[in-house]
Amino acid sequence: MRETGVHTVLIDRISQSPEGSIPFRTFMETTLYDPEFGYYCKKRVKIGKGGDFYTSASVGSVYGQTLARVIADMLHTLPADRMCSIVEMGGGSGSLGADVLGALKEKGVLRDRRIRYVMIEISAYHRNLQQASLSAFAGEVELCWYDTIAKAKEAIPELYGVLFSNELSDAFPVHLVERGNKGWQEVHVSLGEDGRFVERLLPLVDKEVMAYIQRERIPALNGYRTEVNLEAIYWMKEAAAWLTCGYMLTVDYGYRREQLYTPSRRTGTLLCYREHTATDNPYEQPGEADITSHVNFSALMDTGETAGLATLSFSSQRDFLVAAGILTQLQEHGGGDPFRNPVAKRNRAIMQLIAESGMGRAFCVLVQGRGVKALSYLQGQV
Repeated sequence: MRETGVHTVLIDRISQSPEGSIPFRTFMETTLYDPEFGYYCKKRVKIGKGGDFYTSASVGSVYGQTLARVIADMLHTLPADRMCSIVEMGGGSGSLGADVLGALKEKGVLRDRRIRYVMIEISAYHRNLQQASLSAFAGEVELCWYDTIAKAKEAIPELYGVLFSNELSDAFPVHLVERGNKGWQEVHVSLGEDGRFVERLLPLVDKEVMAYIQRERIPALNGYRTEVNLEAIYWMKEAAAWLTCGYMLTVDYGYRREQLYTPSRRTGTLLCYREHTATDNPYEQPGEADITSHVNFSALMDTGETAGLATLSFSSQRDFLVAAGILTQLQEHGGGDPFRNPVAKRNRAIMQLIAESGMGRAFCVLVQGRGVKALSYLQGQV
């Protein structure tokens, strides 16, 4: 195990803990979001060929362009005389935002509507990348950055528009729980004699986590381990409360609860990504790899509905993009090198985004709304 800056921070936290350990949730939060050493806050490429993983946005601009068609249709359902906001949460390098705004400009939406583009971004490194990516649109839309939804809400108390995120909630820090002979226990992290991070199972005392386990009917099987993502629920509550009128669009990998918490999925879904290699060991290179878990979309739907959002559609990314017209963007090309021909590259990106054995089925799209109706071509997908 190579020691890193975040490694020292983690050792300090463990040493200062009365139990000599910290919950896995604290370990994951520190590893990913420590302001100085956390994975998402460090100045390094994370997405794309030179990074650790691919996202739909990194496959090609066609993803953002197709998403822009949906966002444009959503904006057209809102009052034309009111400033509308497009809020992107966790926008990474800003490339997706640039693709969306570029397509909206081409459609004339930026000319015909008063648009505010809001980025919610905790990482100063990513804010700088986003500002560079979106600078070309500074004269056509109002561009805003905020660290948190709470700060954005102070500046924009009433939100009319569209909130969207692409692979955000899968990276929220999660509680790890495991069923033992004495009931549910929580995974903690301590230091072994050799200085490596090791797991300890301690009694589960967090009432919110226990309530989640009971509500989701997680199988009470001996040795069953899974993740509890309370942060995703808090995030959905906060975003829903902010949205006065409009849509919320969430793209991520995950399942409904009946698929996520099956007896056969007894080791959970936690994965780490570094240099396009996936492992299930978050302790080997803390701060150097992404850590994710699959999203419980049922919990997001339930939370949104309790907060006043209607579930308008839920589908695979494949079905969503096809319904949004991505196949109409396929074009014939004159052959030649398929890796150099721009039309061939675009066609290949489309097929990658909707592949049954890849992104097309791995990712899901949840559309919720307040005071609006489902777009006609997305109806019937709940």
